[in-house]
Amino acid sequence: MAHRTEILVVGENPCRAAGSLLDRDAFVGRVEPPPAALAAFEESHPDCLIACDDSLPASLAAGAAEAGCPIVDCPGGTPATRGEDGESDDCSAADLADHVTAAVGGTPNRTRITRLHEGAAELVGVDDRTDLHQRVVDIAADVLDFDTAVLYFRENGGFAAAAVTDGAGSDRVPPDEGVVAHVAETREPTIVDDVESHPIAQPRDERHRSGLVIPFGDDGVFAALSTRPGGFNEVDLELAELLVTHGSQVDARLRAEMDLRNRQERITRLHEAAPSLIGAESESALYQRVVDIAEDVLNLDQSVLLMEQDGKLQPIGGHTDSLEKVSTEAGIVARTFDEERSFLVDDAEANPDADPADETVKSAISVPVGSSGVFQVISDESGAFDEEDLELVELLVGYAESTLDRIRSEEALRESRRVIERLHTTAMELGAVESEDELLEIAIDAAEDVLDLDMSKLDLREGDMLVPVAESGGISEDAGRKMHISEGIAGKTARTGESFLHTDIHSDPDSRPTSPEFESAISVPVGDLGVFQAVSTEREAFDEEDLELAELLMAHVGVALQRVRAEADLRRQRDSLEALFENIPGAAVAYEMIDGEPIVRRVNGAFERTFGYDADEVEGNSLDEFIVPPDGEAEAEVYNEQLANGERVQTEVERETVDGTKHFLLQVTPLEVGEENAPGYAIYSDVTERREREAELRRQNERLDQFASVVSHDLRNPLNVASGYLDLVRETGDLDKLDNVEDALDRMNHLVTDLLTLAREGKDVGETQRIPLDSVAREAWTHVATDGASLAVEADGTIDADPDRLIELFENLYRNAVEHGGEVPTVTVGTLSDREGFFVADDGPGIDDGIDPFDTGVTTSDEGTGFGLPIVESIAEAHGWSVSVTESENGGARFDFVTA
Repeated sequence: MAHRTEILVVGENPCRAAGSLLDRDAFVGRVEPPPAALAAFEESHPDCLIACDDSLPASLAAGAAEAGCPIVDCPGGTPATRGEDGESDDCSAADLADHVTAAVGGTPNRTRITRLHEGAAELVGVDDRTDLHQRVVDIAADVLDFDTAVLYFRENGGFAAAAVTDGAGSDRVPPDEGVVAHVAETREPTIVDDVESHPIAQPRDERHRSGLVIPFGDDGVFAALSTRPGGFNEVDLELAELLVTHGSQVDARLRAEMDLRNRQERITRLHEAAPSLIGAESESALYQRVVDIAEDVLNLDQSVLLMEQDGKLQPIGGHTDSLEKVSTEAGIVARTFDEERSFLVDDAEANPDADPADETVKSAISVPVGSSGVFQVISDESGAFDEEDLELVELLVGYAESTLDRIRSEEALRESRRVIERLHTTAMELGAVESEDELLEIAIDAAEDVLDLDMSKLDLREGDMLVPVAESGGISEDAGRKMHISEGIAGKTARTGESFLHTDIHSDPDSRPTSPEFESAISVPVGDLGVFQAVSTEREAFDEEDLELAELLMAHVGVALQRVRAEADLRRQRDSLEALFENIPGAAVAYEMIDGEPIVRRVNGAFERTFGYDADEVEGNSLDEFIVPPDGEAEAEVYNEQLANGERVQTEVERETVDGTKHFLLQVTPLEVGEENAPGYAIYSDVTERREREAELRRQNERLDQFASVVSHDLRNPLNVASGYLDLVRETGDLDKLDNVEDALDRMNHLVTDLLTLAREGKDVGETQRIPLDSVAREAWTHVATDGASLAVEADGTIDADPDRLIELFENLYRNAVEHGGEVPTVTVGTLSDREGFFVADDGPGIDDGIDPFDTGVTTSDEGTGFGLPIVESIAEAHGWSVSVTESENGGARFDFVTA
């Protein structure tokens, strides 16, 4: 249906022409007298007013002007145009219709506003900025009837056309001057009536004579151009501003959505790049990956990484030509490092703390790398970065910090292993020395060369005095003196048998430093034989690791010193501590804090292998539900509260794994430190073996104490016997008593030999192989003084064993049978009939039911030491065999060994 023009005829006695319009299809409306016309106008909002009197009410005229409603005077509204009956003729009615149609069609306000609102409504649904910009200029041309419309945005100091009307051409790109630049700077719309006479307008096309320029958003400008001078008026300006308002609002929304998508994409790319960063195997590789990810993933193409080296910040990597010019002692770099907090510098020239070494740097992001360094992103433009860039850089650096901690921990572990291996070598050297002077020289050299303790000394006890016997090259010979065990830290160490770590000697009341320059020290007992001390002229020069390593070294020294002084070949074989910190990738969890719970978003393969849960099983659930033990729930709540507050967590925890309960170093770092409920990463580093090794070391020391006690107790009796008979020889001259002395010495020799075997071999076995059981049994028989005893071998087949250790086992069993089995015992070796294994039996008196033959020192023979059968049991257990003793067929003792 065609559009019908709504009219309002105002008059007390309307003419025929005005009244007849209401009968035409093209018009609709009503007639109202002047008093009621204003109310009717406000109610119906007609397209046109027809005045049939000489004047309209002033309020109605004002309302029509404000609404843009045209007013047409009726040609037949005056007496001159009325007929004899007072009505106008038909020609006047036709003329009036033409006037109304022309007035309504020629008034832009209503029609253009209506079409403009329709076009603006379409803009809301546009989802692409390019399409939006083109639609804005198209509406300006199609709806507002502008000859040419252009939408500019800032670009490289000037303005580039983002959209133009058809046929405008690519030359509609002005420089950063003229009216466009002026409006962009002042944010004030401008109408240019005549380009040629305007003071700053710069026509780019001689066809355009006037223009209209309006700011678009924060960094754009809308321009309309006309080929006629004075082509725009205030109505055009208002309509264009309305169009620009709608367009810039939609543009701001689309830009915000695009920024959000870009941010999410950058975060996603950063997460995808994180494994390559976390997997770095060296600090140099890590540093290179940080700057590469900043450029390739975050699109931050100028960066510099500075790390502390030898007490100073050093630029070690980056993507910038000004790397060597970066200042490390002042400005934002220094503040970032000293305060360990991030900075966002929008304008380096206006920032009093920026102090850039290169004047081309205009803005920057500066983020601390823990307490180890600073990472900076720079730009030669002001305001190049925002809070989003800062957050992403902090996230990147957070990954780098965790990886740096891991790399340095692994390097410390490798260094610790190297030290342990060198200490092991030292222990072997100590076990081979023949003199005390040589032993002391090796010990003090190891303290200096292996443990890097360049100022150390050894004091040995002589009664209640501690006597300096060895000093390292870094300490003067007169720095030590004889001292009573009641004096100083060394005396306290000797009295208590405990080790001490002093970070500040002068604050300890027991300290009596031999030089006022000494500030810190460690003091370690050398068994009960003396004291080892290391000193430094700096405070806090030593830590617990130095103390532990010194204790380990002195444990070797003490054992070797006991051996030398006892003229025995007592050596300890110590398990290597290579696996103290097993170098395996830690279990890692990406989490998100929701309602105070760490919800798993992603786990790595090490987590699945360590804890036995598939990723699909734990992702989306609380981490605590899977790996926190019941007795650790309260502790976990404390950690969760810290994480909810944006704090880092580093602690040692105990967790159940597929291999049982394990101890872990737990490091949890939020991606945005200080941000409440920020997501982050948790890394579990297994430290279980370290704890087990510490326990094993304590057990070894306990064994040493046990051996020392046995030696001191059981050697005393044969020594007394030998001494007594020697006195008799001196008194009587009866040399036959020397046989008794020889017997006592033989007893001592057996006792020391068995002790050394048990101490040296422990439960270790060497490489095993399949060997014939009968040949090993016969070979061992040739090594024992059998005194007429006989051997019967009924064994066949082979056995998987360490040949040397198996021979020792048979030797001790044969020796036991000879010593306890009567005058001429028969020893039988055979294979078990019902199980895989073998037995050794004799026809002697058997074993007393009231004793345990495997207890150390238990024997019923004057010739025995009580260590033979414990050695047998130790060798069997080292092979994984079980051993039991029963009565043999002939009433003697039978030892059964089950090997599988």
